[in-house]
Amino acid sequence: MSSEKQTLTDEKDKPSASSSSDDADNPEDSAETDGLESEQDATADEAEDEPVDELTTAKREAAQLQDRYLRAVAELDNFRKRTVKARAETRDDTLRDILLQIAPLLDNLRRALAQETEDAAAVRQGVEIIVTQFKEILAGYGLQEIEAMGKPFDPNEHEAMMQVPSAEHEPGMVIQETEKGFRLRDKVVRPSRVIVSSQLDESESSKDKSDTVEEGQE
Repeated sequence: MSSEKQTLTDEKDKPSASSSSDDADNPEDSAETDGLESEQDATADEAEDEPVDELTTAKREAAQLQDRYLRAVAELDNFRKRTVKARAETRDDTLRDILLQIAPLLDNLRRALAQETEDAAAVRQGVEIIVTQFKEILAGYGLQEIEAMGKPFDPNEHEAMMQVPSAEHEPGMVIQETEKGFRLRDKVVRPSRVIVSSQLDESESSKDKSDTVEEGQE
């Protein structure tokens, strides 16, 4: 009987041995499970960290762009200031040169006014010399007179003050120049003010012809 009990006892203990062997195998499975869970957690953490990294990068790029913008604005402002200063200096230098060359003309005019003479021809000759000197000074700076007398009216170079009917000139011709125009190199800086011829009316034309015939008969 004791041997049978011992056998039964051994048989009862066998399942416990198998269960222990199963437990021995479970640590590997549990390790694999833990590894999968850790990988999933890491992936989830990376997914959570990715938006944060993009936001940080965007903020950094925005800061860099703002810095570049501020630098560009400052450089543009400095460039404008330098340009204004350079233009002012150039203008002052040009004006000084012009005034130094005009000063002798004023001296000649004062001398002409100081002379007491009734010789109109001598006065006229002196004035012509001064005008010639003045033209040479202006030409040295690229300023040229616009020729208008006897030429067709050009709205790009001439400013018509009035139109006068004329039988001696074709319509649209400059027959008188009231103010001289000037051209700086190829650009008109002051148009010539002129009087332009226009076509005679038929009544005026017939009247002129009749007057001519009467004069011939006389």
